[in-house]
Amino acid sequence: MTITKKYLRDWEKSARIYILPEQKLLILERFGTEPEPHEWSEQDIGVQIRNFLECGEFEKTMRDTGERFPLPDSVDF
Repeated sequence: MTITKKYLRDWEKSARIYILPEQKLLILERFGTEPEPHEWSEQDIGVQIRNFLECGEFEKTMRDTGERFPLPDSVDF
């Protein structure tokens, strides 16, 4: 799945958030094409956009096969 300006505008309205024009350009650049050979899911896109808006970065990994990526042992919770 890829997103368009219309999809992003509709998503912004349904999530009741405001996305800055500069942020929209980065989001459209990131999710406007599929990352070959993988495919974005609607959930992947939603989570990635929310993460980007909250901390200014996209996730470093992508869930492409449903596998769970283990956290390094150095991560404390």
